[in-house]
Amino acid sequence: MLKIAIDTGGTFTDYTSIGSLNNESEEKIFIKNPTNHKNPADGIINGLKELADKWGCNLETLLSNTSQISHGTTLALNALIEKKGVKTALFTTEGFRDALEIRRSQLDNQWDIRAVTPPVLVPRRLRLGITERIKYDGTIIKELDEDSVRRACRKCARENVKSIAVCFLFNFLNPEHERRVKEIINEELPDVFVSLSSDISPQIREYERTTTTVINAYVTPIVSTYLEDLKNKLFEYGWDKPINIMMNSGGLSDIPTMNKISAKSLLSGPAGGGIGNENLSKILGKKHLVLGDMGGTSFDLHIIDNNETKLVPESRIEGYPITLPMMDINSIGAGGGSIISVDEGKRVLVGPESAGSVPGPACYNLGGEKPTITDALLVLGLIDESNFLGGKIELSKENAVNAIREYVAAPLDISVDEACIIVYKVACELMADSLRLITMKRGNDPRDYSLVSSGGAFGLFAANIMDSLKMNEVLIPVQGPVFCSWGMLGAKRRYDITKSFFMEKKDWNADMINSMIMGMKEECIDELLKLGVSLDDCSFELNLEIRYIGQHHEISIPVNKLEFDDGDVDIIDELFHDTHYDIYQYSQIENDWEIINLHLAGYENDIVNPLFNFDENNVDNYTVTINGESFNCSGSIDVSVYSETDLDKVIRGPAIIKFDYTSVLVPKGFVSVLLDDGMLSIKLEDD
Repeated sequence: MLKIAIDTGGTFTDYTSIGSLNNESEEKIFIKNPTNHKNPADGIINGLKELADKWGCNLETLLSNTSQISHGTTLALNALIEKKGVKTALFTTEGFRDALEIRRSQLDNQWDIRAVTPPVLVPRRLRLGITERIKYDGTIIKELDEDSVRRACRKCARENVKSIAVCFLFNFLNPEHERRVKEIINEELPDVFVSLSSDISPQIREYERTTTTVINAYVTPIVSTYLEDLKNKLFEYGWDKPINIMMNSGGLSDIPTMNKISAKSLLSGPAGGGIGNENLSKILGKKHLVLGDMGGTSFDLHIIDNNETKLVPESRIEGYPITLPMMDINSIGAGGGSIISVDEGKRVLVGPESAGSVPGPACYNLGGEKPTITDALLVLGLIDESNFLGGKIELSKENAVNAIREYVAAPLDISVDEACIIVYKVACELMADSLRLITMKRGNDPRDYSLVSSGGAFGLFAANIMDSLKMNEVLIPVQGPVFCSWGMLGAKRRYDITKSFFMEKKDWNADMINSMIMGMKEECIDELLKLGVSLDDCSFELNLEIRYIGQHHEISIPVNKLEFDDGDVDIIDELFHDTHYDIYQYSQIENDWEIINLHLAGYENDIVNPLFNFDENNVDNYTVTINGESFNCSGSIDVSVYSETDLDKVIRGPAIIKFDYTSVLVPKGFVSVLLDDGMLSIKLEDD
């Protein structure tokens, strides 16, 4: 049987498959296609048909021999970034409707007086106060006025609202009012989607909880419509099994869950890369890896320490706080399709706007006029214009030259080649600087890490960036162009639950915390059973979110047990102080602490996800004469171009190694060696 993973990105969609067809020997096949933004479900079907062709069968036969389909999509993220979610209203405690706009009354950079805050997703006229009030301990001090709810529903009907977020004060301790409001909305507006904060983010902090709930209401109807469409189209070809959806946490869920909480899929694609990075570190026995994933739209970074990835309890996307467990992924707008421009001060800017797959870069010849990183790489001779995307797109070098000349070279009064070299170097520095943010600026030494090259474009930058940060090596997996979808093949079905739980050290009560954990574990078990996970094949992981009394934010403390006794307070005390010191280089042993939240994750046990193998088709190498700046040479130079069949030998730079969906640049003074079947290592030659 086969396993298939599909990663829909902003520019390309990747399909990765592994297994055997009709009991034949195991094979590993992947393909890459432009993303169909107008009809994403149709795009997936067409991609699967092409994958079926690679397996030598039709789509019905492919699906009948498939045991699992996993899918990550940027649909929710794109809706948030482009502000194309559905029309949403917010029902909140009377008198608090402006909390969403007031935010935390602080700037990320207090010295930047021109800082732009992200737009409020719900206009003030649709932020509606509901008469009710619950106290800080969960007791009701003002009963819910159901008439105020029905009046708000009538206004939503007049405004043609498609989704409603409900977030009342302290309802994470007592969800009675929110649940009753949902019942009323379902009576009054049966076709409107409802998102409750007590379901989405049952934890302290009103603004963050409200924002998370609103974002979920804003994007879920769009994602739900797409997933149901995809499910129906796959059913037409005989697929009647569940479709696993990748979550921000790196785990897999299902369509019924995503139809309620699509905010869990905001970073589903990059999360697949994070899981792949973790699996790769274990396969290779390398404890410290940094994944650089350069696709068509963005450059994503993920770090592995001691063979483990870490989740963050809160993150920011497009400036909005999200209180859902997420992989710690950093992104900048530096993908192959990122648009290049020159500002009034003659600075060359890369992104964050992207040309996408349509119209795409100027060289795609699909109507795009502005230059992109891909155009610059083509002009420099680093991309083969006749074999881009495995030959699916024939590039126009003439269009690329014209776009670079008009928008970059002419404003700077330089040649087109000089402009392309500047673009290349600026893009390198942007990516290197983002690498510094997750290494040096967090107290980590980049020399301890190996850099994993992922995505279709990063192989042309990776070695120079590795050299800039004095990193150990660049690792090039053959599945690098589809690394996120490959990672999804090794993802586990998973359920996360976070709940606020307040307990100071001096008030330690093992029975109370055990009771809360037991209830959370029962919920985890119920959800895992729905996902088809056997209780004999699952594990649990508990994190206590703790802070010093008086601190504003807490840190996550992993604990390898689910049941405590009275003496465990000393163990927690030591763990908290040690973890705080590891993160911030100080601890306050003399001060007491308090637990704020409990986070429990349940997931199936380890999934085997092997490396792919290099292609064995014999292709002759050859030499091209191109600009040498990106190879650490001056002027025009002769560069040897190798294929996958040449990788059993040491390849010395300057050289280019061509794969079906990517190319790898080996600068002068560097060597590429075969580390394992399906894995290259690029290092300085003296190493």
